[in-house]
Amino acid sequence: MAKDASQLSVLIAMNGSLASEGKSTGGGDMVLFKFIRLAPMRPDVLIPASAQSFIPTAGKTFLTQKNNGLSLFGIVWLFFIRAVQSFWLAIGNKKTYDVALAASPFAVDILPVWFWKARRKGAVIYHVIPERKAVNFSTRIRFGLAGIEQKISTAILRRACDFIVAGNEFTKSQLEVRLPGKPIFILPAGFDAAFMDQVPRETKNPNLACFIGRMVSQKGIFDLLQVMAELAQTQPAFKLVMVGTGPERDFFIAEMKRLKLNNIELSGFISETEKISLLKKSAYFFFPSYEEGWGIALAEALYCECRCVCYELEHYRSIFGDFPAYAKLGDTKDFLRVFRDGPAVSLEQKKCLRQYDDPLVVQQLAGHLAAVAAKNLEA
Repeated sequence: MAKDASQLSVLIAMNGSLASEGKSTGGGDMVLFKFIRLAPMRPDVLIPASAQSFIPTAGKTFLTQKNNGLSLFGIVWLFFIRAVQSFWLAIGNKKTYDVALAASPFAVDILPVWFWKARRKGAVIYHVIPERKAVNFSTRIRFGLAGIEQKISTAILRRACDFIVAGNEFTKSQLEVRLPGKPIFILPAGFDAAFMDQVPRETKNPNLACFIGRMVSQKGIFDLLQVMAELAQTQPAFKLVMVGTGPERDFFIAEMKRLKLNNIELSGFISETEKISLLKKSAYFFFPSYEEGWGIALAEALYCECRCVCYELEHYRSIFGDFPAYAKLGDTKDFLRVFRDGPAVSLEQKKCLRQYDDPLVVQQLAGHLAAVAAKNLEA
């Protein structure tokens, strides 16, 4: 007899999480943190000690090495240590789960899923890393290592996982080529609409735009320098507030100083309430990202009724329709054209985005896990 979602025994491997209390964390991590908190079952979780505070309602927790300084090579070493620790934890754990789920396609998450005992095993993959253009030597090394890691992980996924959870239809089509024959489910990332509704409404500032994301070149942050250099000449009162941090922040600051730009404010990490307040008072949201697994920040900005200007990625229209104003990928002149001439905010965009509220997304993932477990249990 098939079990419903509340009866499933589930292990979630979040062994690669770099989250820590009081700091921002990636969208993929947030999806699983919300699932652990809101799901009908109480999953057991393999997680670093530094991220344990994000899962207060989890079942049994298996803790691995906390974050170190998080330099590039420090992370590589950290992930190796965590993979070894997860192997020994797997040996000591006698339980066989209905489903084990890796929170990412990184080897540090999928290797534990391969080791641990479960009837069905899967992984969450929000996007496949495309070809990237490096802006400096450090970035070139980081991109090179990421490409190698993706090839290794894909080989492990073929052997270790029975199913995949993809972030969008485009990623699903890519994975069907790389992982033929494996069932692939679609899962939106979603956002906390109820929390956002509690933040007081702000008067929109027509001279204010914001950006929210990691300070890395693939988010298009260096394209924003070109955009804001042009606007400094044509609209001197216009200002951009950038929320987030990352490995290329210092290089960005150096370039901003070289261009003598005074119309960009770097706010670093701010609280969720401060972030939503900023979105609610910003008339615009600038998001020239070159790659996204889904687009949580874009969804939040649309829900806060910002006029969103972004590069058009393959999967955006299937999720967000025509609500953002789309520019050609990598074309800052077209980005500026769309900013000046694109459509106004739609009265329907907030209502449409409500379909990606967290409880609805959690319900979808619970249904996916119940479905894959049932196929195995009924065999």
